[in-house]
Amino acid sequence: MKTIVVTAYVSMFARRSCYAAMLVVCLTGPVVAQEPASTPGTPTAAAPSYKVGDTWTFIQRRTDSEPGTPYVLTVAAVTEEQTTLSSSWNGGPAKEIDLDNQGNMTRDAHGTTYEPSTGSLNFPMTVGKGWDFHHVQRFTGGTLDVSGHDEIVSFERVQVTAGSFDAYKIVSRGVNAKQLERLYSAPFIQTYWYAPSVKKIIKSDYALYLNHQTWTQTSELSAFSLAP
Repeated sequence: MKTIVVTAYVSMFARRSCYAAMLVVCLTGPVVAQEPASTPGTPTAAAPSYKVGDTWTFIQRRTDSEPGTPYVLTVAAVTEEQTTLSSSWNGGPAKEIDLDNQGNMTRDAHGTTYEPSTGSLNFPMTVGKGWDFHHVQRFTGGTLDVSGHDEIVSFERVQVTAGSFDAYKIVSRGVNAKQLERLYSAPFIQTYWYAPSVKKIIKSDYALYLNHQTWTQTSELSAFSLAP
């Protein structure tokens, strides 16, 4: 996930957030990946194959001292090009989220679209691979232009509330574009871990630097159940 929305600025800390009425900037080309040869002993992961009924529960918080807010994602429908999730935030009513065939968000629970997608994941995955991302986030009241670069820096064991998993560590650096006539550039950095066995990003640390302030958000997998 890679964009933040703070009130009007932050809707979801993932570029994606993950997380603001902004100036429309036209999309350029598609995501460009730099894919190195796989190092001996380094695993390579293909795009996830979702199944109806796959369920993940996350806890999202602004600071470590907060108890956090739970949200639940469940796969509701799967086609060759799109996966639809049912999402529930803090026990609220279910809303739909759409993912592309790489598992990247194209529409969130608020109806915000990400064109072409958030670009957080790029398969096949292997350590050392990097790719540029660029998307336009369209929501009620405006748009946000987001661009940057992702790199898979390691494959490591990660402990979260749901357990311990082998995961790809991805570091994302980018910029949220200008808002209307108020010209500003808000850089962000996000570190997240994708676990192939869970088919999801299991942990994410996000920081957005806006108006001399730092807005942070963390997300961590607390439980999951995969359909047989």
